[in-house]
Amino acid sequence: MLNGLKKTRWHILLCLIVVAGHFFCSTTLYAQHPDSTKTKKSLTKKAFKAGMGYISTTPKDTIINETSVDINKQFEQKIIRTIYLEHIGFERSIYDTTKRTRKIVADIADALHGTTREQIIRQHLFVKKNTPLNPYLLADNERFLRDLDFILDCRIVVTPIPEQPDSVDVVVITRDVFSLGIRIGGTIPTAPKIGIYDANLAGYGQRLDFTALIDPELDPAFTYAAYYRKSSIFRSLANVEVGYTQLNGGRSYGDETEYAYYLRVTRPLVSPYSRLAGGFEVSNNWSVNTEKKPDSVFLKYNYKISDVWIGYNFGMKRNFSNRNRIFLAGRFFDGVYVNPPDQTEYEEEIKYNSTKGYLTELTFYRQNFYRTRYLFGFGRTEDVPYGMSLSIAGGYIKEVRLERPYMGIKWYRSWASRKGNIFNFTAQTGGYWHTDEAEDLVLTTGAMYITRAWNMQKTKVRTLLAAGYSKIYNRNIATLMEIKDSDLNGFSADSVFGGSKAFGRMETAFYTPWQVIGFRFAPFVGVSAAWMDCLTCEDKSTLFWGFSTGFRTRNENLIFGTIELRITYIPANDVTGSQFAFDFKQRLKIKNSGTFVKPPSLVQY
Repeated sequence: MLNGLKKTRWHILLCLIVVAGHFFCSTTLYAQHPDSTKTKKSLTKKAFKAGMGYISTTPKDTIINETSVDINKQFEQKIIRTIYLEHIGFERSIYDTTKRTRKIVADIADALHGTTREQIIRQHLFVKKNTPLNPYLLADNERFLRDLDFILDCRIVVTPIPEQPDSVDVVVITRDVFSLGIRIGGTIPTAPKIGIYDANLAGYGQRLDFTALIDPELDPAFTYAAYYRKSSIFRSLANVEVGYTQLNGGRSYGDETEYAYYLRVTRPLVSPYSRLAGGFEVSNNWSVNTEKKPDSVFLKYNYKISDVWIGYNFGMKRNFSNRNRIFLAGRFFDGVYVNPPDQTEYEEEIKYNSTKGYLTELTFYRQNFYRTRYLFGFGRTEDVPYGMSLSIAGGYIKEVRLERPYMGIKWYRSWASRKGNIFNFTAQTGGYWHTDEAEDLVLTTGAMYITRAWNMQKTKVRTLLAAGYSKIYNRNIATLMEIKDSDLNGFSADSVFGGSKAFGRMETAFYTPWQVIGFRFAPFVGVSAAWMDCLTCEDKSTLFWGFSTGFRTRNENLIFGTIELRITYIPANDVTGSQFAFDFKQRLKIKNSGTFVKPPSLVQY
């Protein structure tokens, strides 16, 4: 116990040293930018007012989609003379410019919150001075800033210069979220799980996160996880994360509770006008018998992961409006079991065997964005991607003592009407070649339709319809399919496995004007169905239904995320009796901008 306490102290001390060192480096390396002078105030006042008009909403808004480049097309090819920054404080509401936050509340928020430093915003800019203005790149940068977890909203406003008709000034307007947060989970009060974090520590775009679980039924009773992340380190647009977890928070391939420490670096393709993307991750993961299982039952194992990828983007120098690109990427991953489980019945399971592979993927893509509201958020600006991509992947994979070439194809198509309707379609297939035939060949398809947001008095209403189908052909070592929570929320059965499945879902959300201390509410109702060609059931073709209701709530000024309380009823069927499922989620995804490309990967189901 004493050794464990010493290790805990050392891990916390290490995190504090990393943060303090980075804070010192940040304050010494980044001086005030010459653009940030008092002379900008009169110049940016007009732009600031325009930017607030673009961002702010009122309960009477009629929501339509707008392309992210239309407003700045008139300034295309003009030279960017100066880039100014402007910040919206907590005292101002972005939902209604006539409202003001109470001074005492704004003062407390400012005292506790580290306002994002100007140099941190500049670290995330890839629009440069003294270059021709590209309205598409400008929109990409605005969206990129808006996607940062410590930024609530952003607008980049272009201002013409009367005395220099061929030049413009650019004003970047941002509004922070309150970056301090807390998570509460586990079983209250017997086994509470509490997390605290700051997503913008000292205003330097760095996140420090600590979570602890106190459960007397486990050994040890106190376990924790901590990680540190820096966004766009050294202006590279690459994010660095280092962490240690005792809460099964790593890759966690196995079924036991796993401890892990890891280092992760990611550099996304921030725009079709960027050249490189890539990343790597290294981690050490091992199982710990926290539940005090007998040695004959507990799976004792240890594995290490190395995963690296890099890609190059072709076509950046085409005409600004031409967003057609080709992206070529390669990936190497190696998951080595230093100590696999001793139990012989797990010798042939993929997740308990070393996996090693090489993948190359060629992607043809074209992607733009619409701006809208009331899709996943509660009035904030949201970016909806539309376009297409076609990827062809090939490689060589070694798993469970089999070495096989792999090939896969992925297709994606989406579009959004200006009225607000959104359509998404995907189709993927991939498999291996072995003994002169295709093996473990996976086919998966999906479709989604989201209606426009329409007004029902002061309430915004959207309906989502989604469906999907997956099948595996000529299965050899691949695991059987199961009905996941994303297929049918709340479904629980440990005996339903098959070779093909399908799902359908319809859900309507009502974004009401109700709010309590800044929290807005959106009740929802929905119905879902999942079908399985079950290989472990008496009835091979089985259909399951579920009916859900609940509500979501969010304070857009806080970083807590969207909170969802969902109740699902699943009627009795041939496999299980009737079920009620209560689900509480604190961090739902509320940003839908996605990424232009992803690392090469296998087709999953």
